Amino acid sequence: MRSLGLDIGEKRIGVALSDPLGIYAFPLETLRGIDSRRLREYVVEKVREGVTTAVVGLPLTMTGREGREAERVRKYAEELRSVEGLEVVVWDERLSTVEAEKRLKEVGGWRRGRKADAEAAAVILQSYLDARRIGKGTGENGEKP
Repeated sequence: MRSLGLDIGEKRIGVALSDPLGIYAFPLETLRGIDSRRLREYVVEKVREGVTTAVVGLPLTMTGREGREAERVRKYAEELRSVEGLEVVVWDERLSTVEAEKRLKEVGGWRRGRKADAEAAAVILQSYLDARRIGKGTGENGEKP
């Protein structure tokens, strides 16, 4: 059971993939200039390759409120919910980019942009995988409480 992590930004979408056992998340790639329809086509291909869950990072404010960006990301998530055989989980992504940049700086690979986007997607996906593995509950539609 593989999961896909998605960090949906205005210009780029970071993508991460879990191992087949759903324990570890790995940065995969960064997609550029892609709209919700093209993202859906991309995810359909990943479902054919064995992905069963898409974890979409939801950008909340530090107080937990949703703004315009969260609304835009939810529209992408709704488009993905039409993919047969795919569970879509919207997951709190607060501080994922900060964590991704920290990780990349530690290994000497930090650069604003492509690497940080895919690494942020891996942070989001790993958070979801860890919470699921240790049995922390999730809210409605799989959202982090």
